[in-house]
Amino acid sequence: MTTIIVVEPHAILRMGIVQLLSSVEPDINLEGFDYSSLTQPHAEQRQSDLVLLSVCVAEDVDDLIDATQRRYDPRSIILLSENNNVQARIRPLPKLVAGHVLKNAAPEVLQASTRLVLAGGTCFPPSPSWTASEAERNLVQYEEAKWALAESAPRPLKKACEESAMLGLTPRQYEVLVLLARGYPMKMVGRHLNISVATAKAHTETLYQRLNVHNRNAAVYAAISRGAKLGWASIGGNPDLNQNDEDKSAA
Repeated sequence: MTTIIVVEPHAILRMGIVQLLSSVEPDINLEGFDYSSLTQPHAEQRQSDLVLLSVCVAEDVDDLIDATQRRYDPRSIILLSENNNVQARIRPLPKLVAGHVLKNAAPEVLQASTRLVLAGGTCFPPSPSWTASEAERNLVQYEEAKWALAESAPRPLKKACEESAMLGLTPRQYEVLVLLARGYPMKMVGRHLNISVATAKAHTETLYQRLNVHNRNAAVYAAISRGAKLGWASIGGNPDLNQNDEDKSAA
């Protein structure tokens, strides 16, 4: 069972986040707490897969992260904040922090970001304060990800779905983006789509331009921010496209 902890001082917002995340995986234990849970003097350390930690500029973010690690021993942390200033304040980002979601993001962005991090990747909104090397380090990496519905490898996408039009991409560019989001290196992208590595790179550069981004992580974040599923089914985090959808697109 996957255990997710939500640490949010505002009760109504905390309850809303817990409810929103209740469907990200089929077997999940979700609990919500305020900041007092991080400082209970005699509380035993608990283990968790993911903590969503609400922070703001006025707080000592580093102290909150340390307290969260001591109390809930998470595999990963996603920061929730009002703006990107938090990313600029904690540089370099601790390895434990695998994501950052703005509180004004669409609900689908939080759900998708949670799935990304649980799968072993990272998800950050682009920050103007990042250097090129920092942006590169924060690319989405899924080579070792284990999806909720475990499969040896996702099957290649044969048909582009309607999301390609929504994102302003060609069907081939969309297929490349989906495979990049799953962490496929460029050689594997080419192999799955039966194209050369040079062609895969060309499609990648073009889709970056169309999404107005500069790296894989930013492209994935831009796509899910616009409502794209990038191959996930709506329930259970299945990374494959729904077969019925593919059948319809093939018709």
